[in-house]
Amino acid sequence: MTESLFEKPVTVTVDALSYLSKVLKNGLKKDLQKHQKPCDDCKGTGLEITNKIYGLSDDPDKSKLFPYDNQYIISCRHCYSGVVNLCEFCNEKLSRFNDCDCPDALHEKDVQRAVREQELWDKAIKLDPTNDIAKNMGMYQSDDYPYSDGYFASFDEFIETWEDNHEPDEPKPVYVWGTRSASLSLDADDILDRESEDLHEDALDNIEGKDELQKYLNEWCSKQKWTTTYYGENKYAIRIPWDN
Repeated sequence: MTESLFEKPVTVTVDALSYLSKVLKNGLKKDLQKHQKPCDDCKGTGLEITNKIYGLSDDPDKSKLFPYDNQYIISCRHCYSGVVNLCEFCNEKLSRFNDCDCPDALHEKDVQRAVREQELWDKAIKLDPTNDIAKNMGMYQSDDYPYSDGYFASFDEFIETWEDNHEPDEPKPVYVWGTRSASLSLDADDILDRESEDLHEDALDNIEGKDELQKYLNEWCSKQKWTTTYYGENKYAIRIPWDN
């Protein structure tokens, strides 16, 4: 039987405390703003230990899949630089990626959202739904439409959905946003430039019928009706025809 040449990794303990004690001998300065405090999880250091476990394919001991470990220090996952934010209303700790859901915080978000909407409305060009620009958009967008990320094709569809999901005495939205669209397009010059890169230096200049190719590409792309993509934009605000 052939003797295994496998050498097991040597476990060492790094004296992290000695190093950290030296670089942190004066502590960590934190200029805390209102509604902030040092993180309870990392004690304001902004650090935590994580494990980089691994295994070796030639390890004869198969009792564990990943028996080895290289520990190291990473940024704390619960804070930013050792500091957590507090809700300005209830003073509860906020997670890194979520706002507080207390009633006062939710109300403030609604107020701020309404202010932003009003600012966008004030800047937008107002259109009636019968306007040619509005009619030719193809799709409209509104956060008050609960399907398809708010995109819809007809105001009848929007109004019917609203009435099915709201009480008659609820305040109705006044407008929806317009959209811009983009469809598949191919540029003959770009294609030929890319495809002739590995040819001789004059190959691109010697290609004939570029206009013919572009005409064909335009006709082919025009047949790809289902590539049209709509993007909501705040340039136009279209009045909702409730009275119709």
